[in-house]
Amino acid sequence: MTVGRYAVGFAALSIVCASMAVGAVGLRRRLLADWRGAPARLAELVLGLALLIAILEALGALGLFRLGPIVVICVVLAGALRTRSARAAAPPDGAARWQPPRPHPAATAVALLAATLVIVEWAMPTLASYDIGIRSLDSLWYHLPWAASFAQTGRVTSLRFTDVEYLTAFYPATAELVHGLGIVLLGRDTLSPAINLGWLSLSLLAAWCIGSPRGLGPATLTGAALALATPMMRISQAGSAANDIAGVFFLLAAVALVAHAYAPKGTGARGTGTVAPLALAAVAAGLAVSVKLSLLAPVLALSVGAIVIAPGGGGRRRAAAAWIPAFILASSYWYVRNLLAVGNPLPWAGFGILPTPAAPLQQQTGFAIVHYATDTHIWSRFFAPGLASGLGPWWVAVLAVAVLGPVLCALGRSHPIARMLGLVALASLAAYLITPETAAGPAGDPSGFAFNLRYAAPGLTLALALTPLAPWLDGARARAPTLAVLGVLLAATLAEDRLWKAGYIAPAVLLGAAAMALLGAAVALAHRRPARAVLIGVSAAALATVAVAGYAGERHYLRGRYTFQPGVSALSTLWAWARGVHHARIALVGTFGGFFSYPLFGLDDSNQVQYVAHHGPHGSFTPIRSCRAWRTAVDHGHYRYVVTTPARNPWDPHVLEYSPEGDWTSLDPAARLVFRHLAFGQPISVFELSGPLNPLGCQS
Repeated sequence: MTVGRYAVGFAALSIVCASMAVGAVGLRRRLLADWRGAPARLAELVLGLALLIAILEALGALGLFRLGPIVVICVVLAGALRTRSARAAAPPDGAARWQPPRPHPAATAVALLAATLVIVEWAMPTLASYDIGIRSLDSLWYHLPWAASFAQTGRVTSLRFTDVEYLTAFYPATAELVHGLGIVLLGRDTLSPAINLGWLSLSLLAAWCIGSPRGLGPATLTGAALALATPMMRISQAGSAANDIAGVFFLLAAVALVAHAYAPKGTGARGTGTVAPLALAAVAAGLAVSVKLSLLAPVLALSVGAIVIAPGGGGRRRAAAAWIPAFILASSYWYVRNLLAVGNPLPWAGFGILPTPAAPLQQQTGFAIVHYATDTHIWSRFFAPGLASGLGPWWVAVLAVAVLGPVLCALGRSHPIARMLGLVALASLAAYLITPETAAGPAGDPSGFAFNLRYAAPGLTLALALTPLAPWLDGARARAPTLAVLGVLLAATLAEDRLWKAGYIAPAVLLGAAAMALLGAAVALAHRRPARAVLIGVSAAALATVAVAGYAGERHYLRGRYTFQPGVSALSTLWAWARGVHHARIALVGTFGGFFSYPLFGLDDSNQVQYVAHHGPHGSFTPIRSCRAWRTAVDHGHYRYVVTTPARNPWDPHVLEYSPEGDWTSLDPAARLVFRHLAFGQPISVFELSGPLNPLGCQS
């Protein structure tokens, strides 16, 4: 990475962010002119992200997911929105004088401490990823390969297959668009390890906004922080490219916007029940579904609830007219892609009439928890240990609060919005129990339960964030004890030694302190309304500091990214080999390599890596069964290298099975072996091709 390319990338990133900020602020002023404080900032963030994602989707559909078009369109759109916002009507009289209920300063301090602790907890794995590269399974399997492919090809609508075990190619990919944008702008994946830290921060803001109409922002933030601090979230999301936390943010944002749209009278949430906040909430809900399919149940429950509680006299009709089109526009991109490619927006189910791909190898392992609901052996051997591992030693108390809080919201004398949101949270938790893959594994062996416990994150985070809204917990005497209980559970969850990695605690604490200092400075500047010259000077100094620190950080990251690390993975030597390969087409086969393929894209993400298998009707992707078919497929791909790895048993990572593609390749004169390594007795090989393989030379 040259200084010039870094400067171009940093400038492009700054322009894109500034353009979306300008456009979002202008649009918010037109749509929600009387909103102030944290809710206004949340609305602007949702608007900015929605605009950016729409731009990326449109350009990606045209094959223009490139630096130039992205920057130009962002600037043009921001200019257009700013011009229109300048002509917008002034806020209603008295809007500027309204202030939301202010929480007690001690409660605010507790919430800031909770947010800081969770940020510090997540910062440690993030710093580790900047030392050695992202290592989590799903990130290397398909999240980052998709992002790199978007950046390489400029097109995002093509189905991208990374293995023959699962139907991952049909998953929605909005979170991967964001990673792809980072690669396009900077020319490297430098932003990827930190992106989930950003989603975490936005989730905490959204959680604050859920309670802010009633002055309960500190408590709702602390409840969400408890869920986000659990080991399952820290281990699976922090410093990785996993997309669960992005879905959690959009769900919490949708809930917060609905809460402000229907805030009780007297809380100061102006514009109650109007079209604009509901439409914006629907956009956030739609983006949640565009991130992860498992958000579908919580989002549908919220959609129904937001329409049902609208006031009579045509209110429900207006709410539906605001919600449904916005939700469809925000959510449908990837499902329309599936419909056009396969003839089915949800290829995992045919519903008796729609086409589906051929069954993957790992069929009949996607069990839901409800399948084992009455099996005490499974509960004692898998579920209870998995819950303790994923939620911490106080998991019983955490789950008790997560269930009790929404139940109390749904019952009694609470306001209709609290009752509705309580029912949404309960529906989300119930939907988790019937979600496929929550008890993944062979029949009677749900060894994937602990790994997929993160699927409960949306429902759990929402449930804990809503708990302080329950009428029995919202009285003057109950608020402090409720916050204290959530704070104690958070402290107990964070007290586990395994969450604090030696060597990263000090820099993580400094990072958390810096984040809180920046937040405090932003709040102080907002209240004092400094002169424009002062604001510009401070912003320029901060931007220059970030630019210099970012370049040093990027150089450090690239020096250690996927270098050989003994004991990390049997593929570590292969990853180190790929660091020296650039702009090459690489064929890959064998699910062991497929599950950990991203490092093969190289140090600069310039290698085009494709898993080679048979493309059948309706999006089928199945293993090639003959030497002739294999060599023909390799020839059609015009590859420079062929990487052959064993097949991996997902339920026993130490069991690797023989794959014949290595022999089919090695016996051809055009293939030269350039790398070989044994993993659990099975070969990992790299062949350099000097020309086409000869299908007629196969003996079978």
